[in-house]
Amino acid sequence: MRSPMMDELAGLDPARHVRAPGGPHDPELRAVLAADRTARARYAPPRRPVRPVVVAGAAAFGVAAVAVGVTLSSTLGATPAYATWTPVPVTVDAAEAAEQAGSCPVAAHAITDGDDPQVTEVPLTPVLAETRGDYTYVVLAGDDAYGDCFVTAVPDGGEDVFTSDAAEAPLAEPDARGLVVAQGGTASWSGGEAGEGAVTSVFGRAGAEVESVTVASADGELVEATVSDGWFAAWAPGQDAFAATAQVTYTDGSTADVPLG
Repeated sequence: MRSPMMDELAGLDPARHVRAPGGPHDPELRAVLAADRTARARYAPPRRPVRPVVVAGAAAFGVAAVAVGVTLSSTLGATPAYATWTPVPVTVDAAEAAEQAGSCPVAAHAITDGDDPQVTEVPLTPVLAETRGDYTYVVLAGDDAYGDCFVTAVPDGGEDVFTSDAAEAPLAEPDARGLVVAQGGTASWSGGEAGEGAVTSVFGRAGAEVESVTVASADGELVEATVSDGWFAAWAPGQDAFAATAQVTYTDGSTADVPLG
């Protein structure tokens, strides 16, 4: 049943006499196509010249500029951790080592066993010191005790100092071509607000015929250790452990892979 309301609405359709979808024989369609459309074009809004290449190029540069700006702000806004660190150290002589160790601890701490444990101090003296950029690393030793000290120069002329120590059983003496590790692993000394992040280090005793020691980081970078007065030490930024063996060069020029353990 047709609704009177629908008939009235259909009568309002201006295209009610056009047969859908509209063919070339529809008189209404021919009339539309033949109409003069000059007036319509005359009142069209003026078009601005379009230069697709220039516009596209400007848009691309704008995106690139934003991206570079973000990169530069994140890169320049914060100094990269251990930016001046080098895989090859500068060895510090004994007098300078003592001076640079002035901020380092002078004793290791031991806790005695028993019903009333006591903390005792074992004097330490520097046995090795090296610098890598703005960072000084000092190894200290005493009677059945050892420690290390990490000193960072800061822009205001001061320094940040991070230390660790241990008073344990006597450290074994290495054979002439061997290494004995006193301590190795990742330290979080510099992990706080004042520091630049964790470091991985290893130090210990070196035999009399050991000329140089090179360790490898997890990403394959070779780190040259400092060897001085029967001790060796190396450190690198980050938490990745050193390889299990070190390449040792002896005073006679020969080399060997020696376990670090």
